[in-house]
Amino acid sequence: MVFEPNDKIKRKMVKDGSVLKFMYSVAGVGKGLVAMGAMIVPIGVLLGVFLADLLGAVPAVVVVAVSAVPGLLLIIGGMVLQNRRVSNWMNAYMKRSNVTEDDIHRLEQEFRQPGAVLFSVDRSKSTNSLKKMGIITNHYVKFPGIIPYIVRQEDLVAFFYTKKYQCDDGGYDRALVAYGTNSEFCYVERENGSEKANLEIVQAVKDRNPMVITDHHFAYEGKTYDAVRGLDDVIALHKRVRAQQQA
Repeated sequence: MVFEPNDKIKRKMVKDGSVLKFMYSVAGVGKGLVAMGAMIVPIGVLLGVFLADLLGAVPAVVVVAVSAVPGLLLIIGGMVLQNRRVSNWMNAYMKRSNVTEDDIHRLEQEFRQPGAVLFSVDRSKSTNSLKKMGIITNHYVKFPGIIPYIVRQEDLVAFFYTKKYQCDDGGYDRALVAYGTNSEFCYVERENGSEKANLEIVQAVKDRNPMVITDHHFAYEGKTYDAVRGLDDVIALHKRVRAQQQA
């Protein structure tokens, strides 16, 4: 699914001043602790109510305290950890993606302008789904999922859909594959979404970046390339061609 967010969705995603911060908040140990505490507290309260009829008020209060208080502490501790994590969102993107603070500000500005799109292999637009989506602007791609990774369009080497992604067991899967000049990061979304939806995402990138490779197998200057198994060769080709164009 590729769509240009309307003003309502954009306001929701930038209400704290940053769409990337909004997306980074989707994960974290703190969220898990809050969820765990939220389950423990009502269980303790219900258990106390049940025991009040059997044992009286005092034992019931003790049970509630023993059961619910730890849950409240988990919620409070989780919120502190999550707030601390989210406050570090910019450094997380910069460290993981090897982009600058200027890049992040530019992406934020481009997201607010007409033409920027969100993309995902599913069709949900819930708040949690919005946090996991990718962003495509004229100069950047933010990959979907919980990993905070951004690539400049000029550094984006390949973005393609294939039905023959070879797995470790020797079999093949359908997959959406993307990577930039930093070969340490390779985005692979396997067996998810329809072929039409995946190709729509690829086209949205290609519309903004004509140099991106959108084929699993291709030939250039008489040499054949495999954009999955020959990743290093494809990256080297991309760098050479772009350098020739800039010379």
